[in-house]
Amino acid sequence: MAETTEIPVRLSIPSGYAELPLDDIASTVDVTRRLVDELGTPAQRQAGEFVFSSLYVFLSALAERNALYCGIGRHLSALNGQLITSSLVVTLMDFPGSRNPRLVLRDVLVGKARAHEAGQADIVDLPDGPVAFFEHTLLLPNPAIPGQHTLAAGAEVPVWQLEAFVPSSDGSRLIAIELSTPFAEHGPQYRAMVVAMAGGIDFDPPAEDDPLAALLG
Repeated sequence: MAETTEIPVRLSIPSGYAELPLDDIASTVDVTRRLVDELGTPAQRQAGEFVFSSLYVFLSALAERNALYCGIGRHLSALNGQLITSSLVVTLMDFPGSRNPRLVLRDVLVGKARAHEAGQADIVDLPDGPVAFFEHTLLLPNPAIPGQHTLAAGAEVPVWQLEAFVPSSDGSRLIAIELSTPFAEHGPQYRAMVVAMAGGIDFDPPAEDDPLAALLG
């Protein structure tokens, strides 16, 4: 697990993830686009404009939602050794005043029910407090990437997703962890990783000049 500390909470990012930018997005995407134009294969260059334009919109939307982290992961499946990919997004939400954290989690799950989101919902007591987990499989349109062989237009593909909601002890803040993979049949292998990540959230990390920070770092 790699520590990420340049954010208002302490969290550990699992190994295998490459971080995507959530600030100075346009500049970073532009540099990457130019590298692909210069060094990429013809197929990569053909798909580049679509991919990078979509990436810019996606990352900008996450930044507006107060996302703390976004990464793309590559791992070997525990089922058959196949290389599988996933995305990991961590978002911070602030609420006015203090509140029982269990009520915060209840409202999150009630909101999903009212939005007709079907899935497995559980509230689990971890050592530092309650965490809500929501697991489901979505059917999403398969993107038509230029130069790539894709399914028929309008075809949907299953995407496995696990969300973890971690409230602060006073209910004034909430961390949402969202892991998604288009390799839906392999999704359950990520459960333990998300649970460990949720259990390691610290809403009050020591300041960098605090002697304790050096010990924890």
